[in-house]
Amino acid sequence: MRGGTFSGAHHLEELLWLLQRFDCEAASLGPVLLGDTLDDAGVPFRSRSPDVSTFYEEVLSSGGIASPEHLLVVGGGRAPGVRLGAFAFPEVVNRRLLAIGEGDPNALARLSPTRSVETLWLTGPPPPGSSELRPDQTGVAAEETAWMAERWSEARRGFLLGDPELVGRWIPTASREGWMPIHGTPQTDVIARLAEPLGLTDVVFGRQHHDDDFLALSRLGVGLQVIDPGRPPFPVLREAPSRWPAPPPPDEPDDAQLERWAAQGRVLSTLLFWTGMARELENLHPLADILSLTGMAAGLILTTESFAHMPRPPLTLTQHPLASGGLAPGVELLLACSGGGVLLESEAPADRFSRALRVAVDELAVRLGGRDRVPRGWWPLMDAPLIPQPPRRLVTRPEAPFLRVRYQPHPPEPAGIGEEVVVGRARRSPRALVRESPLGALFEPARPFTDFRPGAPGRAVLEAVRDVGFEYAFTTSAFSGPPRAVVDIPGMVALTYTAGRWDGWSPFITVNGLSDLCRAERRLLRGSRPGWLVGTLDTCLWAFTGEVWNRGRELYAICRWIAEGGSSGRLVNVTPRTAARYARLLADRGLVATLPSA
Repeated sequence: MRGGTFSGAHHLEELLWLLQRFDCEAASLGPVLLGDTLDDAGVPFRSRSPDVSTFYEEVLSSGGIASPEHLLVVGGGRAPGVRLGAFAFPEVVNRRLLAIGEGDPNALARLSPTRSVETLWLTGPPPPGSSELRPDQTGVAAEETAWMAERWSEARRGFLLGDPELVGRWIPTASREGWMPIHGTPQTDVIARLAEPLGLTDVVFGRQHHDDDFLALSRLGVGLQVIDPGRPPFPVLREAPSRWPAPPPPDEPDDAQLERWAAQGRVLSTLLFWTGMARELENLHPLADILSLTGMAAGLILTTESFAHMPRPPLTLTQHPLASGGLAPGVELLLACSGGGVLLESEAPADRFSRALRVAVDELAVRLGGRDRVPRGWWPLMDAPLIPQPPRRLVTRPEAPFLRVRYQPHPPEPAGIGEEVVVGRARRSPRALVRESPLGALFEPARPFTDFRPGAPGRAVLEAVRDVGFEYAFTTSAFSGPPRAVVDIPGMVALTYTAGRWDGWSPFITVNGLSDLCRAERRLLRGSRPGWLVGTLDTCLWAFTGEVWNRGRELYAICRWIAEGGSSGRLVNVTPRTAARYARLLADRGLVATLPSA
């Protein structure tokens, strides 16, 4: 399986959950890693044959299924660098065909004699007597995949935006959900071609190859729910009946305590962990350990798919008290963006964003057992409009080397093309040689939004957030400066981030290390005024399988630093909701500046 490693991504645990929730049968095209486990669990195998024709015969006969009368031979197509075979599954599934890959003469010889043969996206001559399904195929991936999506538009209930590797691994889920697979190089090509039908859905599943994909979808009012091959390993688990546990009683400081902290000039601290995509659930295993060991109060930023895919530990530890092994009440849940996916809120049509968020909140209330169980806080990807800045070639950084030269990188290569990588002594470009030399540290690539900064908080965005019942929010505006609160949206308060830096790509403003927090602490304590230290961590860069071995110790150090009051010992670690209540109090008392929305 792709995605995380077998152990790090808890694949065995996920399989055992699957076997507990469903009556299962198995079929494998040859030996599989989990075969012994399935045998021990008494799961019947319909076939284990590595030969595709034998595999088909055994699977069909053991299930009492009539053998299809048509065979589809699928090639890789003519699109440079993209093998289209996986994108043929709507044809196979909706017509209930047998299918084999081009270049398998043995399977063709065994399966074709009693069946009519059709071909799709062949790269070589067709088999004798066959008919071509797409005789006028082009060499453009976006055009070919859009053609398939439109061909089966009557069966379409959504889209799967991804490269061949992703699409191939998600065929079972996409078939069950009615998602049409689409892809382009760049992916904005296929988004533009299918703008009208894409604009009728709230969320697209897939993965971006460039942040321009986010921008294009956002302008249609469509969120993206990011998935990977094998992340999560068994997506069907989201369909299993589940019961979300009741939350424990709240345990927050009262208003009098907030007043005392304000009078003392105390700075409250909390961290937000962005881990809201379905692919990012594996982050929660090491993160839950660290939060439990340090006892840090923090926020987990999620989407509705997080709740759907993990109505069990470690996510549900947030509903159980620390004394019994849980993470409550110190770890609070927040909902992100449009609820079901991520988009740049300020770029989305206001009515589309408002509708998508309301639908997501309503669905989540049903899943969790009531509106009172839906998170009270909201986190934006980009609630403020992006304002272009003058390009800069020389930039300063807070860590060595302190002065760097920014360059424009080459366009990204298509991901997941389904080809083997040829390793050899390929000639290296001068740019690559410099990057790999000791001088490489002096250069950094420009990112998609390097030369942009957020403007004023988006009033329409925050009003939509307030209207669906959120009590508080964060804003990307005026980041990494003195604490400021948005209080001109009646019934809600929004806080600025006081720690972190502009990354130039999503999620845009993040804490890159403990040094970012130490600098923010010194700045906030210098004036002996009350405020808050808040920042977001992109949890994938710290807790993903692999990354956790490189950065896990620093992540633990960060959480311990926050929990113990920072370098000074004077920070007060609280939940995001407590920080929001404090921000409202300070703004009402004129102790922090306010930030007008626009």
